[in-house]
Amino acid sequence: MDSATGTGSVGRAIRTLARRIQHGAEPLVVLCVLAVLRHLDLAGRTPFWVFVVLLAAGAVLQQPEVQRRLSGGADDGRLWLRVGLRIALNTALIYAIGWGAMLAVAHLQILSWFLRQAGSRAWLPVAVCSAAAVATGEVAVAAGLFTYLPEPEVHGVAVLITLGVVTTSYVLGEAVRQREDAEAALRRSEELFRAVVQDGSDIITLTADDGRIVYISPTAERITGHRLESLLGDGLWRHIHPDDQADAALFNTRIHRNPDTEHTMEIRIRHADGEWRWHEFVVRNLLAHPGVRAIVGHHRDVHDRRTAQDRIAHAAMHDALTGLLNSASLLRGLSQALADGASGGYPIGLLFLDLDGFKQVNDVHGHAAGDRMLRTISDVLRRTCRERDLVGRMGGDEFAVVLNGVASAEQAASIADALITAVDAAQPADAGPARVGCSIGIALAEPGAIDSDGLLRHADVAMYASKRRGRNGHEVYALSTR
Repeated sequence: MDSATGTGSVGRAIRTLARRIQHGAEPLVVLCVLAVLRHLDLAGRTPFWVFVVLLAAGAVLQQPEVQRRLSGGADDGRLWLRVGLRIALNTALIYAIGWGAMLAVAHLQILSWFLRQAGSRAWLPVAVCSAAAVATGEVAVAAGLFTYLPEPEVHGVAVLITLGVVTTSYVLGEAVRQREDAEAALRRSEELFRAVVQDGSDIITLTADDGRIVYISPTAERITGHRLESLLGDGLWRHIHPDDQADAALFNTRIHRNPDTEHTMEIRIRHADGEWRWHEFVVRNLLAHPGVRAIVGHHRDVHDRRTAQDRIAHAAMHDALTGLLNSASLLRGLSQALADGASGGYPIGLLFLDLDGFKQVNDVHGHAAGDRMLRTISDVLRRTCRERDLVGRMGGDEFAVVLNGVASAEQAASIADALITAVDAAQPADAGPARVGCSIGIALAEPGAIDSDGLLRHADVAMYASKRRGRNGHEVYALSTR
């Protein structure tokens, strides 16, 4: 064995001895006190070696290794055995001193030790073992064991001391039980908090009055892909879509103006992978709440739901083949345009388009070619019309354009000419029989002068008048076109 190994072994031995002396220090102190009391003739007539043996046994019993063996490795294991041994040694010592039950208050020190180790369950074993030990001691006194207290007073003192130990054990045990219940409730609350807030599907935020996020739940990292610390302060708000920032500012204003009211909105948040995803925010202003003093937000990723809703809404409003507004949506848009035009004092125009020669495309080249042609025409209409106009497919090879604000019939005719030219240019020069044209009827409505059904009839009449004159033409509705 080298010197380093030997030194290490000695060091470990010294540390082990120090720990054992530390845990056995109390019996050593008691032994010193008993030596003094014996010198003063205040420690009975029991041979001093008995005190040494009892205190040495107590010192061994107090060692952690011994307690672990006796308990089976659990802090609250085999309580009756361990409590009984400690109280038996303690009671034998105090009756050997000669003061009988007066010194049984030392059982309370045993109670406090076991309450710390095993919890509230320890009070009953201590109370029962203490009462049994004192009763045994009093029997020994009655049988002739030396005592400084005369009989029968010594027995009365024993009864009172026992009652005190039992009631104190119960009170302290109940206090520890209540503390344990409170700690258990706190643990359950913390587990619920972790399950609902930290591990839930919603992101929880606490925002200060100045707009800084002071807390964000760990779920945010999983849902957004961003590190939690990067989302604190104004970190999360920096990921709001530019088109949604104005709405978010108005939302924030409503939150501050209407405390204690639940506010909801949907905005887009940039994921760490760069994708913009829809989030639903449900927010409540609890800045005035003394226990919160923050704006509490719950939000979740609703991108899949929102996009599914958008797809359904789009399908309900748009033509499946061309992607243009369907006839019902276009007529609703026309009615709204007429109402807005009436309130704003500007005229509304309607172009009604019918394709020339489209039936021949279907008959010669098949319906697949016809569908491709309809999609081509739809793209032309979208590109050529103004951004504020509404473009829709009325059915078959008929289309309509709502002109939101036209200065005159000439302006409407100019737009119609542009559409005819664009439709013609979109087709190959050698299309032959597959080449189509379009006839356009134009109807204008002065503010408040006509409804959508009437305007549509006028445009339809004008379209047929144009068709009678030949393909690729337009006609403005007038009494002469009927």
